[in-house]
Amino acid sequence: MSKHPRRESPAKAARAQAEARTQAEAARAQADAEQAQAELAEAEVKVAKEQDAAIARALQEDEAHRHADLEEVAEKEAEAVPDWPPDP
Repeated sequence: MSKHPRRESPAKAARAQAEARTQAEAARAQADAEQAQAELAEAEVKVAKEQDAAIARALQEDEAHRHADLEEVAEKEAEAVPDWPPDP
C-alpha cells in the first residue's frame, strides 16, 4: 500500500462542487420562499386589521344613524300625540 493519499479525480471534484452549488442555491431559494411567506402573513394581518377597523367604523356610523332615526321618530310621535289632558 502506498502512503500517499489518493487524489480525487477532477470530474469527481467538479461534481462535488456542482452539488454544493446546487445545495446552496436550494437553501437560498428556501430562505427566499420563507421570507416571502412571512411577508405575505404580515400583509394578511395588516389587511385583517384594516378590515376590522373599517367594520368597526361602519358599525359605529350605523349605530349613530339608528340613534338619530329613533330620535326623529320619537319627535314625530310626540308632535302627533295631543296634550292630555287638554288645556281648558
